[in-house]
Amino acid sequence: MNPGRRKFIQFGGQLIGTAVLGGAAWRVLSGADPEADFTQPKGPYVWRLNPDKCTFCGLCETACVRKPSAVKAVNDQVKCSYCVACYGQLSELTIASDLIDSKGKRVCPYDAVRRKEFSGGKDGYHLYTIDQERCTGCCKCTKRCNELGTKSMFLLIRPDLCIGCNRCSIAAVCPDDAIELVHCYPEDDYRGEFELDQQLKAMEAEMMGGMDDMEGES
Repeated sequence: MNPGRRKFIQFGGQLIGTAVLGGAAWRVLSGADPEADFTQPKGPYVWRLNPDKCTFCGLCETACVRKPSAVKAVNDQVKCSYCVACYGQLSELTIASDLIDSKGKRVCPYDAVRRKEFSGGKDGYHLYTIDQERCTGCCKCTKRCNELGTKSMFLLIRPDLCIGCNRCSIAAVCPDDAIELVHCYPEDDYRGEFELDQQLKAMEAEMMGGMDDMEGES
């Protein structure tokens, strides 16, 4: 390989590496984007929260390097009973159904559990979702739902918010070993080239094109 070409590729790789590290630092310092879309992780490994091991200790909210945490609560609509009054939302279920929205005492300190009438009127079926912008991963709703309800609410690490630390700070303190580093897809599932590889190849192709033009001019 031409020494000039090799030097150019090495310099390009250093620039891209610097940009990647800078981007990771920005994601930590800027906090979670509540409007972020779910994206496919760029690497083969991801940190995941195993709901079968989780005992809702609350450390996910405070231990994560992201502020607010990359751990969020979600509600599985398959398991949810669409109740008028939800254990994961209300700390007291004796309140009249028409007063739940206005006076119901919330389990979540940030009122992240959202209730919406689905069918059958005020005493019919209701949909429960988690407002991701409000959720901090405190696990209060999931703990109560799993202890008293249908266990439809659980915690997960959002892959678009997790920065993929080499050593997850939550995993380091989790008393239940519920945070696991796993393959995000099967070993034999081909997902194409990674972004860095594509950028380096594009830079090499551009450089080769420039060298061809120089040779043509000479």
